[in-house]
Amino acid sequence: MDLVMLEGQILTMDGKSSRAQALAVKNGKFAAVGTNSEIIKLINESTKVIRLNGRTITPGFIDPHNHFSMTTFEPVSIDCRMPPLGKQSVLDAVAVTASSRPNGQWIWGLGYNAMVSGEPIITMGELDEVAPDNPVIIMDFSYHACYANSAALKLAGIDSETPDPHKGWIQKGDDGKLNGFLWERAMDPVHKMSMQAHMEEYGDDGIADLVHQNAMRHLAYGITSIGDALTMNDSANVYRIADSKGKLPIAVQQLRGGDGFFQIPEQASKGVFDQDNVSDRLRGGAMKLFMDPVYPMYGMNHCDAAGHLTPAGEMYYTQEEVDELVLSATSKGIQVAIHSIGDRAIDQTLNSFERAINEVPGADKLRLRVEHLSFPREDQIKRAASMPIVISGQPPFLYSIGDMFQGVVDEFGIDLPADPYRVMVDSGATIAAGSDFPCAPLNPMIGISVLATRKTAAGTIIAPEQAISAEETLRQYTNGSAYAIHRDHEVGSIEIGKRADMVVLSHNPTTVNPDSIMNITVQQTYVDGDLKYERYA
Repeated sequence: MDLVMLEGQILTMDGKSSRAQALAVKNGKFAAVGTNSEIIKLINESTKVIRLNGRTITPGFIDPHNHFSMTTFEPVSIDCRMPPLGKQSVLDAVAVTASSRPNGQWIWGLGYNAMVSGEPIITMGELDEVAPDNPVIIMDFSYHACYANSAALKLAGIDSETPDPHKGWIQKGDDGKLNGFLWERAMDPVHKMSMQAHMEEYGDDGIADLVHQNAMRHLAYGITSIGDALTMNDSANVYRIADSKGKLPIAVQQLRGGDGFFQIPEQASKGVFDQDNVSDRLRGGAMKLFMDPVYPMYGMNHCDAAGHLTPAGEMYYTQEEVDELVLSATSKGIQVAIHSIGDRAIDQTLNSFERAINEVPGADKLRLRVEHLSFPREDQIKRAASMPIVISGQPPFLYSIGDMFQGVVDEFGIDLPADPYRVMVDSGATIAAGSDFPCAPLNPMIGISVLATRKTAAGTIIAPEQAISAEETLRQYTNGSAYAIHRDHEVGSIEIGKRADMVVLSHNPTTVNPDSIMNITVQQTYVDGDLKYERYA
């Protein structure tokens, strides 16, 4: 054996709620799982032996809804997430950055959240004042909106006469002039230009190093595989560059979007969507669609009851349009994942999936995914559970913006609370858990903790009756997520023959007080039996 681990608490996630004390690895795969006395017999002269001293091992965490590629350039960008940065601090940081950047070079900021802070949006004029000679783009925390200065807008060809793109909004003041705030598809020209400028500035070697740095951050949280939930053409190139240079230590499933935010993906060649046509670390994956936007423009039928003037909410597609896209993709054997936050969007997604499953041979094997499902009705949860599909949720949102979610529930008179996980688990639905990072925190321990406590970052406890156990959430972060990305035959549980992706934790999340789960740290992360990350206390 190459590696033996003894005297641990091993949570196998094998579907039987199995526990073990020890395991053995050979040629990058689990070769044995059992008791100390069973595994110790497999040790030979070349075996590396690790005594865990009671620490816990789980399968490597899998984040099937992540935006890794969007955060590749984060180390060379301004971190605008709040706290700690408020509006003035962001503007000060832009000014400092502009003072050291050559004229004409792009400045990126990531994660500004005006809704949570209660502060006004950052305007074009304010950005012009602190960075008059550099194009600037500040991404909203949701990545569904951005703030740009006049230099960036000019380079992107956007002026006060530019019409709104389909399902995009160029915000203007009362005087009809631009204020620099772009929603949804209106972001595309600015974001695309800034992304290409960064790729040219850092070159292939710099890009590969940034990808590796980002991957190490994921490994530090025990994440060994991800699904990039919006891989556009430029970000696909980022992955290919890093993979070709051996700088991609985690596995990536690419959920392909179009050539820009919220665009329709190309389906001309099934090859770009294949699960196994790229490399061992880099997989093709699924097609990503958006049914509705983000707050406050979800597709919400619930608005009817609250007497809203526009009860339908915003939707990207009609039922007929999304049906055509889903039928076309599934007929080519392509998995489809659809962003669906509000209940109207969820209805349309489930309708499309049901039609494809009924009409397209093999569609029932594609593991079609409904993403988010933030404000479902109970009948929708039961319907999803009755279908061969996956609910792909992101528990950390309940922690980071749960108070805002509860405000939506109260405003629209929704019957169920946001993220009703107890109802979802009890329905028997297949559930995967991810982060939607950087829109929500990356650390899986936050997701496991918040679903056990229902306690938000502000300390509010929301719908405690919807709590689920740490083991139930852990299963979603491992086995359920492996299933969602079509890799459950390889990873997601500690079983003989599967790849030895695993995490050594400081404590057992299934036995500690739920309020302590968030304090659990990753001690080591292994990929294919090789140590990729180690924490030094």
